Amino acid sequence: MSDPQCFPKSGPSVDIAQQATPCFLVTVDTEEEFDWSASFSRDRHGLTHLKDIEPFQKLCERNGVKPVYLLDYPVAQDGFGAELFADWVRSNVAEVGLQLHPWVTPPFDEEVNVRNSYACNLAPELERAKLFALYELVEKKIGCHPDSYRAGRYGAGAHTPDILVELGVRVDSSVRSLFDYHSQGGPNYARCPLEPYWARPGKLIELPVTSLFGGVFRSMGPLLFDQVFGSETMRSLLARSGMLERIALTPEGIPVDKAIQAIDLALEQNIPVLTFSFHSPSLAVGHTPYVRTDKELEDFYLWWEQVFAHLAKRNITPSSINEVATAVFEK
Repeated sequence: MSDPQCFPKSGPSVDIAQQATPCFLVTVDTEEEFDWSASFSRDRHGLTHLKDIEPFQKLCERNGVKPVYLLDYPVAQDGFGAELFADWVRSNVAEVGLQLHPWVTPPFDEEVNVRNSYACNLAPELERAKLFALYELVEKKIGCHPDSYRAGRYGAGAHTPDILVELGVRVDSSVRSLFDYHSQGGPNYARCPLEPYWARPGKLIELPVTSLFGGVFRSMGPLLFDQVFGSETMRSLLARSGMLERIALTPEGIPVDKAIQAIDLALEQNIPVLTFSFHSPSLAVGHTPYVRTDKELEDFYLWWEQVFAHLAKRNITPSSINEVATAVFEK
């Protein structure tokens, strides 16, 4: 069994001097709908929200943004989904990468439970078999060679980088900096860098999902947030007081004013690439805790419009996985 703590927590910084920086990426965990409060299941899921993704794609196109859709197995296997994303890839208005949900990806040789929902806890040969199955499906159905990966639930482990290198994938984005999933059996990314770094020097870039600490004590965030102020109640009090809060660059649960604050903090810290993320079922009502009503869906889109406007105001340019990888590997 792999040790989830062994995914490279840091490495040499990636030189992206040829890439216009600062820049940003929009990544979408493109996955099946399921009940987030229920136990994991191989078959209790749906894909009805795929028809609701196009308005978001159009919003991105109007703002010169090429989103990265990280497809999991059920989405890539779906006829409508495969045609939708293949068309956007052919039109060069979006990119497609991989996202592994072990419980819905063959071969089905493991018990379905919380621990095994993190691919890093699978036997190395099983994680490899599932990743190869996902890669081959996306390659066949979408007609492209996916160049990016995010482990579902951010569950990358010791063997993940070598599997990705074997597949020819050049960019991993499984690290969610400043977050610790150790209590659930997952990885601990609390001390990972915010900047891109080499997971395998010369072969695999790590492009962390961006989160930052805000507040008076933000410089002490990695120490205080998990080790001293471990309870949600204490964290809430700290955030409301302006002393310390963790701000992820996502419309899911993060107010737009906080996201804008985090963008400005990222500029202060000279972070070259900002990686935004969210789950595709949030683009329809009723599939995630973040979008339960029509009003919340309207607010979801308004969040993006305001964020895109602020990024433009701060001269942070939209980029893509291909542009970042090209700047690194072909310099």
